[in-house]
Amino acid sequence: MEEKKANSLSCPVCSALHIPQKQNLKNGIFMGTCQSCGHFFKFRCSNSVESSITITVNGKSYSVGSEYSGSTTLNSFLRDSRISTGTKYMCKEGGCGTCLVQAKLYEPITMEKQSYAVNSCLVPLFSCDGWEVTTIEGVDSISVQAVPKRLAQYNGSQCGFCSPGQVMNIHALLDYHGGAVTKQMVEDASDSVICRCTGFRPILDAMKSFAEDVPDIEDVHTKRCDRTGQTCTGSCHKQSSQLALKDAQWFKPSTVPDLIKMIKDNKGRNYRLVFGNTGFGVYKELDPKNFDVLIDLRGVTELYGIDFDPTIVLGSGLSLSQLYDVLYRGSNEPQFGYFKEMCKIISKVATSSVRNLGTWAGNLMLKHKHPEFQSDIYTMLEAVRAQLNIVVNGETRVIPISEFLSQDMTDSVIVAMFLNSIPDSHHIRVYKVNKRTQSAHSDVNAGMNFDIDVTQNFRVKSQPTIVFGGISKSFVHATKTEEYLVGKALGDQNTLIGALTILSQELIPDDSDQNLTSADFRKSVAMGLFYRFVLDVLGNSVGPAFTSGSTPLTRPLSSGRQTYDTQPLEWPLTQPMTKVEAVNQASGRAVYINDIAGQPGECYAAFVLSTEANAKIQSIDPTEALAIPGVLKFIAAKDIPGSNNISPPPLQTEEVLASDRVEYYDQAIGILVAESQTIVDSAVSKVKVTYTDVQPPILTMEDAIDKQSIFPKVADEIKVGDAEGAIAKSAVKVTGRIKCGTQYHMAMETQITICNPTEDGFDVYSSTQWVDVCQKSIAMVLGIPDSSISVSVRRLGGAYGSKISRNFIVAAGCALASNALKRPVRLCLDFHVNMKMVGKRFPWMADYTIGLSSDGMLEGIKLTYYTDCGINSVENGLAGVAIGMDNAYYCPNWHVIPVALKTNTATNTACRSPGSCPTIFIMESIMEHCAKMLGKDPTDFRIQNLYQKGQVTPAKMPLTYCNIRELTNQLKNAAQLTFQLLSLVSSFNQANRWKKKGLSVVPMKFGIDWTGANYTALVAIHGYDGSVSISHGGIESGQGINTKVIQVCAATLGIPMDIIRVKPTDSLSTANSVTTGGSITSELCCNAVLQCCDALNKRIALVKQKMAGKAWKDIIFQCFSENIDLSERYWEAPNSPNVFQYNSYGATLTEVTLDVLTGQHIIDRVDMLFDCGDSMNPEIDIGQCEGAFVMGLGYFLLEEIKYDQKTGQQLTDGTWEYKVPLAKDIPVDFRINLLKNAPNPLGILRAKACGEPPLCMSCSALFAIKHAVEAFRRDIEKDTYFALDAPATVEKVHQACMIDASQFIIQ
Repeated sequence: MEEKKANSLSCPVCSALHIPQKQNLKNGIFMGTCQSCGHFFKFRCSNSVESSITITVNGKSYSVGSEYSGSTTLNSFLRDSRISTGTKYMCKEGGCGTCLVQAKLYEPITMEKQSYAVNSCLVPLFSCDGWEVTTIEGVDSISVQAVPKRLAQYNGSQCGFCSPGQVMNIHALLDYHGGAVTKQMVEDASDSVICRCTGFRPILDAMKSFAEDVPDIEDVHTKRCDRTGQTCTGSCHKQSSQLALKDAQWFKPSTVPDLIKMIKDNKGRNYRLVFGNTGFGVYKELDPKNFDVLIDLRGVTELYGIDFDPTIVLGSGLSLSQLYDVLYRGSNEPQFGYFKEMCKIISKVATSSVRNLGTWAGNLMLKHKHPEFQSDIYTMLEAVRAQLNIVVNGETRVIPISEFLSQDMTDSVIVAMFLNSIPDSHHIRVYKVNKRTQSAHSDVNAGMNFDIDVTQNFRVKSQPTIVFGGISKSFVHATKTEEYLVGKALGDQNTLIGALTILSQELIPDDSDQNLTSADFRKSVAMGLFYRFVLDVLGNSVGPAFTSGSTPLTRPLSSGRQTYDTQPLEWPLTQPMTKVEAVNQASGRAVYINDIAGQPGECYAAFVLSTEANAKIQSIDPTEALAIPGVLKFIAAKDIPGSNNISPPPLQTEEVLASDRVEYYDQAIGILVAESQTIVDSAVSKVKVTYTDVQPPILTMEDAIDKQSIFPKVADEIKVGDAEGAIAKSAVKVTGRIKCGTQYHMAMETQITICNPTEDGFDVYSSTQWVDVCQKSIAMVLGIPDSSISVSVRRLGGAYGSKISRNFIVAAGCALASNALKRPVRLCLDFHVNMKMVGKRFPWMADYTIGLSSDGMLEGIKLTYYTDCGINSVENGLAGVAIGMDNAYYCPNWHVIPVALKTNTATNTACRSPGSCPTIFIMESIMEHCAKMLGKDPTDFRIQNLYQKGQVTPAKMPLTYCNIRELTNQLKNAAQLTFQLLSLVSSFNQANRWKKKGLSVVPMKFGIDWTGANYTALVAIHGYDGSVSISHGGIESGQGINTKVIQVCAATLGIPMDIIRVKPTDSLSTANSVTTGGSITSELCCNAVLQCCDALNKRIALVKQKMAGKAWKDIIFQCFSENIDLSERYWEAPNSPNVFQYNSYGATLTEVTLDVLTGQHIIDRVDMLFDCGDSMNPEIDIGQCEGAFVMGLGYFLLEEIKYDQKTGQQLTDGTWEYKVPLAKDIPVDFRINLLKNAPNPLGILRAKACGEPPLCMSCSALFAIKHAVEAFRRDIEKDTYFALDAPATVEKVHQACMIDASQFIIQ
C-alpha cells in the first residue's frame, strides 16, 4: 500500500482500500468485510479512528470528513461550500488579511474560549475540530453598533474587497475585550489587513469610534487543577484520535505522552507537526499537502501551561498573542520588568492575526529549519537567556536557548520555555529594523543583555549577551565583543571604540541572497544598534545631542482632519455621502467575480509559465501533467484557433502564449485545465519545457542603454524655444540623473475571468477596466465575431490600471480553455503568478541639463527620458510626458528626448498616474538639485518659478485659470509654514545628532485630458413605479462612480436616490466605451447621465406640468400610459480644445522625523490643499485624495521589486518581501483640505478629477526625508548634493546618511 494511502485499510486479498468506521470497533479491534472481494479481516487500533470533525460556522454545525484533503484550508472550505463567499482571499500566505474570520480559541489565562481574528487561508480545516467560527455573514450589519455599518459610514470601504477582513479584525478584537478597547489597541491591531484604496485613515477612524478608556489588564496568576494540583490547562477529558483522510493521516494527540508516541510511531515517515500553519506563509515547502502524516498539536493541553510559581514556565502551545498577554500581565513583578521589552518585540512580529495563530515554539522551529530566517523571537529569547524544555526521542531535556540551533530536533518537540528572574542591574533591549513599520520581517534584529554597575562608570560586571539576526545563517553571538567588554566601563569612549572595532570584525554579513538588503547596510545598522544600546545604558551621562540615538522612533496615535465646501441647496449634488455600495461591501454581500457560483461542469485553468527569461522554446511536453487524474487538457500557442494576439490594430502585437521565444521569466507558454483549482495548481509544474539559445536577461534600464535594447521611435521629441542655446548662456548649469522604480498595483482581487459557453458564443465575467477590448481580445483569439462575446462586470476589487490591458491575456486564455473543452472555465490568477506574470508600473529615469539665471529662474531644460517598457512598448507613456514634465514651473525653453527601453520583464502597464507621477517626481528632483546648487531654500526656489496665470505650457496650453501660486501660499499659511516652523525644525536638528526632521512642499499641476474618452450611458425610468435603472460605460472599482452617477441622476430628475440603481457594465448596453481610468471616467459618465436625464425631463415635461403636485411614480405611469419613451441613451464623445481640458492644482507640505542610525522614519504630518473644483461628493473625493497619497507613499518610500540578476526571476513575488503601506505608515497627522470657493468653469458640474493627482504630491515625503538626511550630513560636514532615487527605502536612506563607526561618540 502506498504511503499516501496509509490512512486507509488495505484488504490482504485484493488490496482494495477501505476507511474504517467507528461502528465496526469492538474491544479495540476493527472488523469488516471487504466490499470488493468479500474477504473478512480485522486489525487492532491503537487510537480512536474518526471519519469526520465538527465545525460550527455562524451558529450552524457542519460535519467534515474524508471528502476533503488534509491540506484543505478553512478558507477553501468556507468558499467552496459557499458557506461564506464574503470571506475573501488574495495571497493565501497570511499577508493580506482579506481572509480573516473570527474563531473561538482556548485562552489559557482565563481558561475559556475567546474570540480571535485568524487567517482562514492558513488554518488547516481539520485543525478546526470543535471550533466556533464567525464569518462576515454572521456579523450584525444593521444595528447602530454594527461594525460593517460603521465602516461604511466613515467612508472606510472603497473597492470593498478588503472590507470584510477589516470588519472581522475589529469585530474579533471587540468581542475578545467585551467591547472595551482603546484607540491605541485598535491602531495596534490594524496590521492584519492590507487596504490599497483608502489610505487607512477612514478605516482607523471608523474602528477607533468604538474605543473608550479602559482599565489596564490584571496580572496573571497561576491556576491549578482541582483534581491533580498541577497547572491548569483548561481541559481534562479530550481523547487522542486519528482521522482517516483521502490523502493523509491526521493525528490529534491530547497529551504529551500521546504526542511522543505518535512521533515515535511515525519515525522515518514524511510527517509534520501542525499548530497554526503560519510558517507556510514564509516557506511553501511546509504546505500540508507535502506530508503524508499531520500531527495536530492544538489538542495537547499541557502545551498551554502557564506557571509563575516559582519558576516561570510557558507552554509551547501559547500563541504569540497569548505569550504577549502573559508577559504583559507579569511585567510588573519584581525582577521581571524585562517582560516589557519582550512585549515590544512580540508586538512587531508578523500581524496580529498571525500572532493569534502561530506559537513562539513554531517560530523557533522555523529558525531551526531555516537558520537564515530572521526570527525576532529567537533573538529575544537569546537576549533574556531563556531555557527550553524539549523532548528528544522520548526523553525530556532542558537546554539553554544558545544550544537550540545546534540541537538535532528530528523526532523532537519543544514542550515549554523557562524564564528566570533577572536583577534590575541588567539592562536588556531588543531591536528590530525592517522595511515597514508593521508586518515586516527584520532586515536586522538585535538583543542585548548587560549587567551594569552604574556607580563605576557603567562597568560591565559579567559577560554580556550581544545577539544579532539577519547577518548570516551561522552568526548569532558577537562572542569576541562579549568577551572584550567584561569588566570594561561603557562610559569610557575608548571602551566603545574597542568594542566597535572588534564588532566590525565579527560582523560579516552574507551577501549571497539577492532578496536581502545589502551586506553594507546590515552591518552598518547592526553597529548602530550596538551604539544605540550603549547610549541607552549611559542615559543622561552622554552629551545632550547624542541622547536622541538612544531610542527607536515612537509613533504616537494617528489622527486626521478634512475640510471642504458643500452647497446644501444643490444636494444631493456636492453632498458629502457614503458610497451607495459601502454597506454591502463591508457586510460581505457585494459579489465579486470569484464569488459567482460555478456552473455545472465548470473546470479550472492555470497558465504554464516559462523558467527562462530569454530563450527559444525547443519543446513542450505536457504528458506527465495530463496523466494526473482530473487534468483535462493542455493548450499551447499552436492550438489557438484564431490569432495569437490580444492587442487589436493598430496596437503592437502581443501574444497570449509564447509561440517561439520566451522573453521574460514567468511568461505564459501554455494553459492547463483540470476539474479543480487544487489539481490544476499542482499539475502546472509537471509540464516539461526545454529551451535552446538561452541568453542573459536584460533587467535594468542602465543595462538596456548599454546594450542598445531600445524600441524604435515611439514618441516625438518635444522642442520649445532653444533649450541648448539658453543653457549655454545661463549663469548656472546643473546636470544630473534621477530615477524611479516600478510598482506592483496590489489590487486585492487578482486577475480573473469566468467564461461560459452559450448557444451563440460565450458569456464572460472578467475583471477588466475595458470591456470592449476585453471582448475584442477574446474574439480575436477564437476567430469569431465580437458579437459572439458578451462581457459583463459589476465591480472590481481594486484596479489602479492593472486591469486595463493586462486582463486581456487572462480573459483570452480562459476563453481558449472554454472553447477547447466546450465547458465553463474559471481562470483566477494565483497571487504570486499575478505578481510575476503581469506587468507593473513603468520605471523611469532621466538625464537632465538645466540652465538657470543668477537669481534662480529656469531658463532652459534639456531632458532625456528613459522608460522601461518590458518586452513590449504597447503601453509606453512617452507620448504623454507633457502631462507632468513641467509640473507647476515655467521655463521658456525645452528639449525633451523620449527613449523606450526593452528589458526581459513583463510588459509594463498603466498604474495610477502612469505618466504624471514619474515625470512630476523627476521635475521635483531637478528643482531640489537646482536649489542646492544655488544655495536657496527649496520651497522658495519652487515658488519663485511657479506658473503665473496666462503663461503657456510646453504643451501649448494657455493657463487661463491657473491658481497654483495662490494655492501654494494658502497652504503655507494654513500649515503655518512660517519662519517659526522652520526655526523649530532647525532648532530640533541642531539639538539632536541622531534624529533629524525634514520639511518639504511640493506644488502640482496635473493636466486632465478628455479627448477620445468616449462613454455610453443608458437611463431607463420604469413606467410602473418610476424607479430608475442606469447603465454606464465606467466600472466601479472603488472610486465611487456609481454613487456620483446616482447623485447626478437624482438631482437632475428631482427624485430620491434610493429608487435609482446602477446595473453592471456590459458589452451591449454600453458598447464602444473606452477604459475606466485616467481620473476622468466618473465625471464623463456623470455628464452622459446628465444629458440623458435632461432629455428625459424634456420628454415628460408636459405630463409633469399637467400633473403638478402629483407623486413622481404617478407622473411616470401617466407618461408610460401615453406611450412616452422613458429610456434615453447618450454617447459622450468629448474633444478638448487644448491638449488638456483643464488642470488640477494642489500643494502638499510633509514633515518627517528620521532615525539616522537605522534609516527608518515617521511621517509626522501632511497638509494637502487640493483644488477639486466644486466636488460632486466631498466625502468620496477626500477618500480618493487620501488613498492616492498613501499609494504614492508606497511607491516613493517602500515598494521595491527585485530580480535574480542571472536568471531574471522575480524575487519579490509575495507579501513576505513586497511591502505596501499599512496603517502605521500613513501620516500621524493627516490633513486633507479641498480648496473652497473654486468652481471649475471647464469641468462637469464645476468639479475636477481627483483620483490620480494627489498621488503625485506624495513625493513630498521623499524630499522631506532627503532634507532630514541633509541636516545630518551638515553635522558631519558632508553636505553635498545627492540624488535620492525612488523608492527611498530604509536601506537607501540609511546609506545616504553616510554613517561610519567613527561618528559613534558619547560626548
